[in-house]
Amino acid sequence: MNILRRTALAVSVIVLSSAFPQIAVAYPSPVAVPAVTVPGPLPVDDFVILEKPRRDVQSEYTYVDQPLAGSIKTTLVTVKLADKSVDQTNAAVPMGAAQASLNAASTYWAAQTSGRVSMPLINAATAVSSAARSTQTPNEIVDIVSRELGWTQTPYTALVMYIPGAYLTNGAAGMVFSNGSVGGRIIMPENGRLSTPVLTHEFGHTLGLDHANSLQCGSGISDVGPGQYSGFADPTCGIKIYGDNLDVMGISHYDYMPVIGAPLWEMGRFGNGNEIADAGTVTTTKSLTLKPWAGTGADRAAKFTDPKSGEVYYLELRAPVGYDAGKATGGNRGVKISQQGSGNSSILLPPSTLPISGNYSSTQAWQAGTTFKTHTGTRVTIDSVSDSAAVVTLRPPGAPAVGYAESVAINRSGDKASLDVRGWAYDGAKPAESSQVHIYVTTPGGIRTGYPVTANQPRSDVNAIMQVAGDHGFAKSFDLTTAGTYDVCVYALGSVETADLGCRTLYLEGSAPPIGYLDSVAVALSNGSPVLRAEGWTFDPGSPAASIPVHLYVTDPAGKTTSQPFTADRPKADVNAIMGVPGNHGYRADVPITLSGQYTACAYGLAVSQFNLGNSLLGCKSISAQPTAAPVGYVDTTSVNSASTAASITVKGWSLDPGTPSASIPVHVYVTAPDGTTTSTAHMADQVRADVNSVMGTKGNHGYQATIPISRAGSYRVCVYGLAVSALPLGNTLLGCQVTTAKATAAPAGYLDSVKILAGAQGANLTAKGWTLDPALPSASIPVHLYVTYPDGTTKATAYLADNSRPDMNTIIQVVGDHGYEEAIPVTQRGTYTVCAWGLGVAGLSEGNTHLGCRQATY
Repeated sequence: MNILRRTALAVSVIVLSSAFPQIAVAYPSPVAVPAVTVPGPLPVDDFVILEKPRRDVQSEYTYVDQPLAGSIKTTLVTVKLADKSVDQTNAAVPMGAAQASLNAASTYWAAQTSGRVSMPLINAATAVSSAARSTQTPNEIVDIVSRELGWTQTPYTALVMYIPGAYLTNGAAGMVFSNGSVGGRIIMPENGRLSTPVLTHEFGHTLGLDHANSLQCGSGISDVGPGQYSGFADPTCGIKIYGDNLDVMGISHYDYMPVIGAPLWEMGRFGNGNEIADAGTVTTTKSLTLKPWAGTGADRAAKFTDPKSGEVYYLELRAPVGYDAGKATGGNRGVKISQQGSGNSSILLPPSTLPISGNYSSTQAWQAGTTFKTHTGTRVTIDSVSDSAAVVTLRPPGAPAVGYAESVAINRSGDKASLDVRGWAYDGAKPAESSQVHIYVTTPGGIRTGYPVTANQPRSDVNAIMQVAGDHGFAKSFDLTTAGTYDVCVYALGSVETADLGCRTLYLEGSAPPIGYLDSVAVALSNGSPVLRAEGWTFDPGSPAASIPVHLYVTDPAGKTTSQPFTADRPKADVNAIMGVPGNHGYRADVPITLSGQYTACAYGLAVSQFNLGNSLLGCKSISAQPTAAPVGYVDTTSVNSASTAASITVKGWSLDPGTPSASIPVHVYVTAPDGTTTSTAHMADQVRADVNSVMGTKGNHGYQATIPISRAGSYRVCVYGLAVSALPLGNTLLGCQVTTAKATAAPAGYLDSVKILAGAQGANLTAKGWTLDPALPSASIPVHLYVTYPDGTTKATAYLADNSRPDMNTIIQVVGDHGYEEAIPVTQRGTYTVCAWGLGVAGLSEGNTHLGCRQATY
């Protein structure tokens, strides 16, 4: 941007919304508060030069030739206008607040001038009566009050007057009137949060500074050359007055005053004169380190001269330090780039010069990784930015890289595909050398990867046409595994400027994503534990016979998501028939669950084809898994059956699961024997109990009857549990316990009626006759044991069954069945035989066997 050919700038004033609160506050320096964005009308002039100095033939204000030094002796008055009362004046413009603003402005400018300039208060007057009225213009009020006070501007003097009213009648938040020397007359509206920043700004005008403006272009370009006759080469460009938010001479902010920029600093000869390092004309690459501009010390900013245009550019690190603490944040923390403007103004060159809404921008500094380029091609790359330092690299303009991406294509053969890039490129500044090419490939998944390639293949055609030597061809091939859209961009790298060889969008055809469906999601039991059961089908159209993977994602009521992979390899004849595919494509997966509440299950079919367009969501379903009540039921009776060869306890009752009311559920019976041992047996409550169904309002079979063998008499404790079959029950239920006593039955009764020896032709027999029965089983024929002691003293036992008819005994004892016994035992010894008979108890709880008697017989 050629500053010598810019159009003259119209000086302007900061105009802000009248909705601002007017608060009497003394402001220390610096004060850091958040920035505010206040839309308002276009600024009006706040800098008026009433008289031209003698022999001044220039149209703009002229800076002093030597660094400013001295005290601007300041008279401070609050003015009671003719249409305002003393109370109104004192309330609107309290002298204490006005003095605080003056002190803050003096401290600010002393800091900028290394202590050479200050604004000491030499005279103050409160509520000075004036004939001026609040409806008059600022210059009318200034002239009237000056005459009334007899005040005349001389070098290094200033008159500051405060009047009631939120703003001046022209909408300004402050104005200064000067005759061209250091000093002037400043008029301010009543005290508020803008008073200190605006007063500091106005004192900048008394020191000879104009405004800190910014470039504004409809094209957004950050630098522009001069027009052929006037203005700029880009007709959309102009100057945004007050557009530099990072300078006290730009538009004012609430409560804080950023440091003046380097162009105004140098024009005004502020500081010690060594704060801005001169990098000179950029003819070679240079690296510069910038320190925070709002800090202290030498060489903390830099300037350079463009080798083609001769224009000077200034570089500052604006970091949250000192007076920049409240402003140099976000996009305003970084490297500020600017130039000197017409007269005594400056022009900010931000990353984007597009018009903004309102008066404030938060993106005026250049960030790390960005590059500013002058309109002639000199580049400033911001390498790094921190709160303590910024590193920038200057590169001169020169010939850019040259090249062409002749072919960017996808080639496919069977199950293999490749992306092939071919072309030529060379560095315009070093045309005989083989240069670098960068190829950036963005895959269908959105991942962008850069690949460096050296353009070092022979290309005699390029050499002939472009009149260069060396090898400049390049070719690169990439193997592809995924179908979809690929974006390919090619860049030729140059030592001066990189050339964009273009971008192409290519498409690799692939098979459709998997087809399928999540048919159902239900709560079920698996091995006695609750699970979420998902069922459905899926297949890959590119490989229709293959059973493909499925991933199931289940989100539980606590928000935790778990995944389970499996394969859709279950037979699904209906799918095969409808979709016309072979193979197994059904799936069923169980995911254990432990919580009650809402579950969401989503199934994905995973493609297995070589080139596919991705996986498919087969569907999502939600289901509420709520706990059900524990089983209900009762132990109706327990009874002992001792009239049997195997004694037992029989328990009867009913049970059902309210969560699955029609199902027959298991019951477990626990029996504790007299010796303390406990045994358990499992049964089903699957017997008809119409009474239970009627009372409970259910259906199905829910009765149970369990018979448990016992082996001894005594007290037995019987407890029964109903076992839940629902997926999320609240547990099993103790249906009840009962204690029952199993009594022993009487030992057998009977008699050994006679023992005889009967001899015959075949020999002699010892015959024993009698009867016996078990009272617990009176109809049963029971065993009888005969013990025979022979004459020689030996004893032999023989077992028989008392199953002979003895109607006489049946009549007498009132029983049925056969209970007699008559047994013949061959004998040969001579002498006396003794026979003893025992009746054996057969009842399960019999008290034992019975000695039926002994008799003798002699042979």
